[in-house]
Amino acid sequence: MAEQRVGLRELARQVHYDPGYLSKVVNDRKTVSGTLARRLDAALDAGGVLAAFQTIPDLRGTFVYDDLERIILAARCPKRLDRKIIRSLAEVLAAEHRLAGQVDSVQMLKAIAGELSVVLSLTREARAPLRGEVLGIAGQYAQFAGWLNAYAGRLTVANAWHDRALAWAAESGDADMTATTLNLKAQVAWLGGKVGPMIGLSQAAQRGTAPNADVRALAVQLEATGHALAGDGDNAYGKLDEAASLIGNAAGDPEAGPPWAVYGSSPAFLALQRGLAYFYLDRNARAVEWLSAGLTELPPEAGQSELFAGYRVQLAAAHARAGDPEQACSVAAQAVLIARQAGSSRMRAQLDRLLAQLSARWPALPAVADLGELRRSAG
Repeated sequence: MAEQRVGLRELARQVHYDPGYLSKVVNDRKTVSGTLARRLDAALDAGGVLAAFQTIPDLRGTFVYDDLERIILAARCPKRLDRKIIRSLAEVLAAEHRLAGQVDSVQMLKAIAGELSVVLSLTREARAPLRGEVLGIAGQYAQFAGWLNAYAGRLTVANAWHDRALAWAAESGDADMTATTLNLKAQVAWLGGKVGPMIGLSQAAQRGTAPNADVRALAVQLEATGHALAGDGDNAYGKLDEAASLIGNAAGDPEAGPPWAVYGSSPAFLALQRGLAYFYLDRNARAVEWLSAGLTELPPEAGQSELFAGYRVQLAAAHARAGDPEQACSVAAQAVLIARQAGSSRMRAQLDRLLAQLSARWPALPAVADLGELRRSAG
């Protein structure tokens, strides 16, 4: 309002809201509806940023005042770029990463829409000496957008964002961004059931010169999972052992990768990948052992996030395959509660498929009926 030199009453007139109500909004005594956020965005020329932040209430209070102000400034005038704007974008992205596992992917995509618009404008306007830094933060946003779209089931859109990140990595010569993006494209191939590209892309990530241990360890584990899906146990187990060696050597590496790669050097994540490999190779007792161990070793906030809830569904399926439907239902019930909290449509679809399998095999089992009732009540 100060930058636009508009007072409260004039702004209220422009957005067709009562000045008293708007005063409470300005002083954080009233929440902002989507309609009001969009009208304020247009009236204040905020480049979509205000409406985007309104989408996820948990983002309120996450950022320092200057970060949001700088992003709005960049939306209005991308030619006025400086390092403070780049830093603010990085701070906001880091905050959104911390929330990503707790919020439905589609909702989070709405939240970052304004920032994506800003970074795309910056990539068109940025010149040396800041262009390399701009491409770095833009690549991280593109990777995040691709990752969220993949988890939302929008695999074509996910690959389009990852292709942007690859192009920016090629221009800037960023080997870590290249390898990370190849890993993300391998994950999209995995979600799409394309085992050949999954293995090939994860192998390509390993051939690069990226120094980051997290990124390399994740690439090796993705290749191992691909081999397991293809029924190639020898290569799967060999790659998992290679990943274990990499993780041991990476302990204490000061160069931490992006949030989805950091888990690549986590013993808990490696245990989960071993469990998946055994599951895909139909060794269900071992799958139960390793998936249970991995979920137990995760930090509490990660273990209750959407990001890792899918492993609980796989663990439930492994229990079912091993002939233990009661335990399968118990584990699946935990995943139902996580899916409800995150509002995840992807998780709900996975659970519905599992419930259908359990109902077909054990139609009269009370635990299956209880799970079905819990799933229905969770929405």
